[in-house]
Amino acid sequence: MPVESLIIIFLALALGSLVKGIAGLGLPLVAIPVMSTFMAVDHAVAVMVIPGIMINTWLLWTYRKHAVKIADLPAMIGVGILTVALGAWILSEVPDTYLITFMVFWVGGYLISLLFKERLKSGLTFGRHGPLVVVGLAGVIQGSNGTSGPVFAPYVHSLKLTQPQYVYVVSVIFQIFAITQLVSFGWLGMIDMERGYHSLLACIPIAIFLPLAVWLARFFSDRAFNIIIVVVLIAIEIRLIWRLAI
Repeated sequence: MPVESLIIIFLALALGSLVKGIAGLGLPLVAIPVMSTFMAVDHAVAVMVIPGIMINTWLLWTYRKHAVKIADLPAMIGVGILTVALGAWILSEVPDTYLITFMVFWVGGYLISLLFKERLKSGLTFGRHGPLVVVGLAGVIQGSNGTSGPVFAPYVHSLKLTQPQYVYVVSVIFQIFAITQLVSFGWLGMIDMERGYHSLLACIPIAIFLPLAVWLARFFSDRAFNIIIVVVLIAIEIRLIWRLAI
């Protein structure tokens, strides 16, 4: 791989780490599309598995004092494991255009609800099992293209958590996804020695920039944090629409 390509990938991982440390999501959404221009999509998704586990472990430890009770967590774990495994199988069977289209409508719908100052509530949309539906959909997306943030983030944002609580909650679910991905990809033969090596290399820029992002997050108020999340979601929506258009 040319040095220029490695530099671009390094910068994408660095930028994604900064967003991840502050907002709790964004690393795969920045890094995977960039890496996919230099390698196969399933290769790019596989490369992010080990960094994902490392990041979520570090964030869970960093924000452990801000832990909040997650309703139906055991059921969420079960649904997450099953749907991520399903998504890993879908990765090699179904064009990702369908999944991207779904994410466009999901994120766009949530942004429209914010525009009209309507709060998204699980009870209103999905009933008592709303969180399980969200985790299930996010699990399929995570397993199939490694970018479940657009599905899960709008729901968690609607819970009106503080920045540390938000990061903790999304890290819990993303860690479940990441571990299941590692096992599923290994079982399906989608992670070999080369991809494992690339995955470990990807941890280097993340280890450098993620602590910096967490330190910077201390200077953001809850209002500023909410603005950052909305900006990230808008950027995600634009990127998803762009991917559909090209």
